[in-house]
Amino acid sequence: MARAPDPRDEACTPPASVVHELHDRYLREVVEGLNLCPFARRSRELGRVERPLFWVDGDAPDARAVAERIVETCAHNPDVEIILLTFVVPEGHPWATPEGFDPLVRALREAYDAACTGRAPRFYMVPFHPGNVTNFAITPDSLVPLIRRTPDPVIQCVRAETLDEVRRQAQRAAEGRFREALAQLGPEALALAERSIQTDPELSSDIARHNFEAVGQGEGRARLEERILAILRARDDAYDRSR
Repeated sequence: MARAPDPRDEACTPPASVVHELHDRYLREVVEGLNLCPFARRSRELGRVERPLFWVDGDAPDARAVAERIVETCAHNPDVEIILLTFVVPEGHPWATPEGFDPLVRALREAYDAACTGRAPRFYMVPFHPGNVTNFAITPDSLVPLIRRTPDPVIQCVRAETLDEVRRQAQRAAEGRFREALAQLGPEALALAERSIQTDPELSSDIARHNFEAVGQGEGRARLEERILAILRARDDAYDRSR
């Protein structure tokens, strides 16, 4: 992602360039490299991904301040489709655990809806966290948090109209495949289905199923773990050197 250097960010610990390098690596090697998101590469190549950074040392930004950062990011890049709010937190801080980070995500959704409606686009927001684990058997749903192990806690904000358009495209493709299959059964079956059956428009379920098939088991799962763990080790080494 292209970004203007900010000397103030480089004075932070770890420097912004180090944080961006690690998160860019997650984006390239995990999300894009394993084909886990249908629009991530396109958004990045079009310059529509932004990553605001927050260094949390002492007082953490509240949800309203984070919401304002989203508005500022949209003003800076009106075409932005994905905003990756990234929080560098010290050990022992509540946000250093997924359970402690989740309340911020919920509060941000409420703060953004309350204060920013009409000032910036709608976004769907979900958390990513390096500490994500699962205590359940691996299924399409339980695999999701394991994929979402970014080097630092992140709130991914996807522009609603972008995701809605991808969902519509996926639904049209699913309907096309469905009609092709029914056509093999004859025109009566196709006509009946047109009147009575709606295909599932849930893009998130489709993505979860695709990702489970790709990295949920066997060699695919091994590749996922290898890449994420290598990035997390690189994060530990880089952050230790910058202290």
